[in-house]
Amino acid sequence: MSYSYPLDSAPPLVERVDRVPDGTRSRRWVLRDDNQRHYHGVVRLAESPLYLELWWKADGRGREQHVGTYRLYLAALLENRCIRYENEGEPGDEVRLRFHRGDRSVVYIQTGDGAPALAIGTVDVAD
Repeated sequence: MSYSYPLDSAPPLVERVDRVPDGTRSRRWVLRDDNQRHYHGVVRLAESPLYLELWWKADGRGREQHVGTYRLYLAALLENRCIRYENEGEPGDEVRLRFHRGDRSVVYIQTGDGAPALAIGTVDVAD
């Protein structure tokens, strides 16, 4: 059985897009296995929807592999506990967005190990 992430049945938290609309600010992040298999940073709720190109590579010298280009609905991700306020327990405009490569090469949005996770893509680790 083959899956495409994010799943169509998932609530509208994240959408895969073909490209970032012209004139729209976007981010480009690289998830690396030699960095605890995750990448995270602070974004502002006011940036929603946030456009982000996500790439993966095994280590600093590895070849980048495109995971996907996404439109992220930050308030919905926060409500579903997939992201968190930067200062935990203190609502504000800054939130922490974290991507993690888990088992079976699935990439998730997840605040930390054991927290709710939203699958958004896969990578080919044999690449």
